[in-house]
Amino acid sequence: MRRDIFDGLFVLELANNHWGSLERGKRIVDDFAKVVRYNNVRAAIKLQFRDVDAFIHPDHRHRTDVRYIKKTLDTKLSHEDFVEFAEYIRASGCIPMATPFDESSVDLCVELGFPILKLASSDLNDWILIEKM
Repeated sequence: MRRDIFDGLFVLELANNHWGSLERGKRIVDDFAKVVRYNNVRAAIKLQFRDVDAFIHPDHRHRTDVRYIKKTLDTKLSHEDFVEFAEYIRASGCIPMATPFDESSVDLCVELGFPILKLASSDLNDWILIEKM
């Protein structure tokens, strides 16, 4: 019998709470995994993927009056970090999941073998992203 991946699935939102630190992200995964094991549930840990270099226009990168610019830049992880993060989530017994915010992030999610992608509600009319997903 094939089990639907969503049957009894809990989604734990890590998002960008790693703050750009793989080690901080791993500590959050460890905490999530303890709760998952203690309660004997199936869980996905959801990250957010953005091509930060393309997400913020180069003319605005150094603006300090828009807090979201610094916040977004500070959460940037490298390709290698995302590879390691995905492996770490799997090793914890959880399913890696992501919300990609652009087409190159969808490609990265596919490369990393993420079985579940979620469209952000803010992207409900982004047909290019929807078709890519």
